[in-house]
Amino acid sequence: MSTDEKIKELVPLEDAAEELATTEIRLLMLIREGTLAGVETDEGWHISRESLERLKCTGIAPPKTKGCGEGCTASNCGRH
Repeated sequence: MSTDEKIKELVPLEDAAEELATTEIRLLMLIREGTLAGVETDEGWHISRESLERLKCTGIAPPKTKGCGEGCTASNCGRH
């Protein structure tokens, strides 16, 4: 596959965010988590079309939150 063909399979981050009705920041978080396949080029971040289509089928999960200690039920502990 040529470089031009590979680039055609990449969707600019801004367009991907619009397609998924989410933010560019959220997509960058999903790339970092490994949920989306993305690559940074000279023109900015791009998402693979295959990865984008797969995410459209499964939906975007809410951001993962880090809980504090096991069994914590305090709503004001400052750690979540």
